[in-house]
Amino acid sequence: MRFLKNCSLLALFSVFCLLAGCQTSGPEKTLSDTAKALTDKDSGAFLAQFDMDAFASHELVNLKQDNSLLNFTSNLGSLLGIGSEMDAWLNSAMNLKQQYTKTFTRTVGSGELVNQCTRSMTPDCPWEPQALRKAEVRKINEQCAVARVTTQANMTSWIALRKVGENWRIVGKAVLEDTAVRFATDEKPLLDQSQPKPAQQPADESGAQSI
Repeated sequence: MRFLKNCSLLALFSVFCLLAGCQTSGPEKTLSDTAKALTDKDSGAFLAQFDMDAFASHELVNLKQDNSLLNFTSNLGSLLGIGSEMDAWLNSAMNLKQQYTKTFTRTVGSGELVNQCTRSMTPDCPWEPQALRKAEVRKINEQCAVARVTTQANMTSWIALRKVGENWRIVGKAVLEDTAVRFATDEKPLLDQSQPKPAQQPADESGAQSI
């Protein structure tokens, strides 16, 4: 009888955890922790769920491919204040990393990021706690996953996740699933610390423009 009672308690606890969104590991836990950080307005905990090197690198890809914003590559250099050489691309990704870190720190702490994504009528703004907790996760393999995130405004975007050491980290976001899959499976993003970096070039006098 005691065994059956213990089994029943364990089953009830499992159901409770499922309903409450409890996650102990995997990409689901990362999304759950991201949602909690947004709810708590804890920018440090929010940024801890990211591989910011990979995220910034993939955001640069998103910018390059957004024809309506950049007119493809012709306006990219003028927008970011860079050329088209690899060292310039690397420097721009570094600038994006700094910009996103600064922006996330401010907007998560103020609650502005959640408000923006909750009201947004366009995709690519998945940072809404409820949407993150309900995200549909699809594992590509043991190291990569993508998550379909639909906000209260019925806007759907995708988050790319990759296992970094023992933890899953957000490595990109995208409007389309196939782009998110490409980001999740990208083993060598531009700012990957394991890759040799080109020599730094003198900064352009005009500097990079803020995004």
